[in-house]
Amino acid sequence: MGNSGGGWPGTFQDVNAATDHILEAISSDSRVDTSRTAILGHSAGGHLALWLTCRHRVPRGSPIQIARKYRITLAVSLAGVSDLRVAWKQRLGNGAVERLLGGTPDQFPDRYNAASPWELLPSGSKQVLIHGAGDNIVPLSQSEKFVEKAEQLGDQARLIKLDDVGHFELIDPESEAWSEVARAVLAVLGL
Repeated sequence: MGNSGGGWPGTFQDVNAATDHILEAISSDSRVDTSRTAILGHSAGGHLALWLTCRHRVPRGSPIQIARKYRITLAVSLAGVSDLRVAWKQRLGNGAVERLLGGTPDQFPDRYNAASPWELLPSGSKQVLIHGAGDNIVPLSQSEKFVEKAEQLGDQARLIKLDDVGHFELIDPESEAWSEVARAVLAVLGL
């Protein structure tokens, strides 16, 4: 977000363009099984992973709603931020959500509606959210409430809650949590 063009709407436009570019490149490669294409992200990247599975539901007229050829239907969110309004209230990342979207939910409700995976459910996608119960950076409730709502709306969402695990263990290949993360990713890919 600190670079020119970052934040609203540039970050989302860039993520859209990069994702479609990669999917287009791999879709013509006979060595790639596109039915096993998944997106994985941690923390703010977990937000974007979930958002990519929902981006087809971004309201028309939004500057981050684009025509795309490809759809992500599998995502793994590691301690991801799924509800931007709640994250704003909680001041996660010392106000990172407000900086990302350029203001508060009261100032820009349409931005929050278009950028928050919570607001875009149901996605029609399979989502696995892995979260440490000891996470003091992104509360476990972000993943718990997202999975609850997604399931109520008919999505295939699953929460893997890891006791005694904080925020960064999920991305540390030398942590005890790593085997759980690897197992979940392989399962999402059908391996």
